[in-house]
Amino acid sequence: MKKIIFTLFAAGFTNLVSAAIPPLKTEVVASGFNRPLFATAPNGDSRLFIVEQGGLVKVLQNGAVLPTPFLDLSAKVDTTGERGLVGMTFDPGFETNRRFYVDYIDKTTLDTVVATYQASASLPNVADTATAQTILTVAQPEFANHKAGWIGFRPGEATNLYIATGDGGSANDPQNRAQNLNENLGKILRVDVSADRFPADPTQYGYGIPSGNITTGNPEIYASGLRNPFRDSFDRETGTFYIADVGQNQREEINIGAAGANYGWRKFEGTLVNFPDDPPVPNHTPPIFEYNNEGSAGVIGGYVYRGETIDGLAGTYFFADLATDKVTSFRFTEGGGITELTDRTAELISPTGISGSITSFGEDGFGNLYLVSFDGGKIGMISAIPEPEGWAMMLAGMALVSAWVRRRQKIAAPAMPL
Repeated sequence: MKKIIFTLFAAGFTNLVSAAIPPLKTEVVASGFNRPLFATAPNGDSRLFIVEQGGLVKVLQNGAVLPTPFLDLSAKVDTTGERGLVGMTFDPGFETNRRFYVDYIDKTTLDTVVATYQASASLPNVADTATAQTILTVAQPEFANHKAGWIGFRPGEATNLYIATGDGGSANDPQNRAQNLNENLGKILRVDVSADRFPADPTQYGYGIPSGNITTGNPEIYASGLRNPFRDSFDRETGTFYIADVGQNQREEINIGAAGANYGWRKFEGTLVNFPDDPPVPNHTPPIFEYNNEGSAGVIGGYVYRGETIDGLAGTYFFADLATDKVTSFRFTEGGGITELTDRTAELISPTGISGSITSFGEDGFGNLYLVSFDGGKIGMISAIPEPEGWAMMLAGMALVSAWVRRRQKIAAPAMPL
């Protein structure tokens, strides 16, 4: 009887815990960065790499920021407006090939440069700048906004680098570049970086074209019709591609990346018709989620949580808004749409922690998530708030059940001889 009761109690408690997500908080792990734009890490690596707009990449290791930057591109990077060092990712084989990639706006040409480097073989916390090679460049118009910058690898595609480009700036994409398949602006590009295509040229790395990109127009294009997909991500477990596209004056949107998809900009802003006289949009793919921006907002795409420290949170996607300081989460399933839409602002934003000005989320090598903020140059880890009251109630309940069982056994037990 006692065994049965405790089994039922334990099972009920386990189900309760697995079903409920505990309250969350943001724990500041480092501060004092200069306009931080991103945080990332190689898979399984305990370090966190913080990208600053001005061109520095710094290393957070064992709770301390190392005094020597991992990479210093400050002499190469233009930082006017939305320009700067705007993206970074590590090669899936980084542990053995030491290769990583950056996306920045060149100070001389003002064009986008996607380049590859290798970490030093003898000094793993410092990049070997002599290994710099250009993968590709994207010509930019004179405007200082809409430079996007996110780059990354989809799980299972170890050789294909995805690159997000904005429409090049101004407002309402005056040249309708996002719909022009002969331009690489306003797109998701996908290129094969499995090998150096120019082995005789130490400055050029080049790329190949993977199968599955568009077949009409520039072969680098994977998807089109985007305004400024500044922060995007892959679900590290399922590979689902989340594209957060910053809107104009009406809608902020989150899309699911798919080969050949056209997300509609500039004819559409979200699901709203923005330029009714523009030609029809082929392969138009509407967002999975959108919200009114009321003329002042900027969606900051995040990640699907795949860490192991917060019960019940796995599979939850987080995003934020730069202008409103709001943090939101939801779950998305193909065919099932959006569920569990939750405002996380009160949990994750506070005057003493991350107070706002969120420029990015970050993901470490183990799937833990971070908020990156201009305010104080802070990096904050999303974690669970311990609930001692809940544990106390559980223990008290177990004690009561145990006492009840002992009493029942005492009553039912036969008298012992004296």
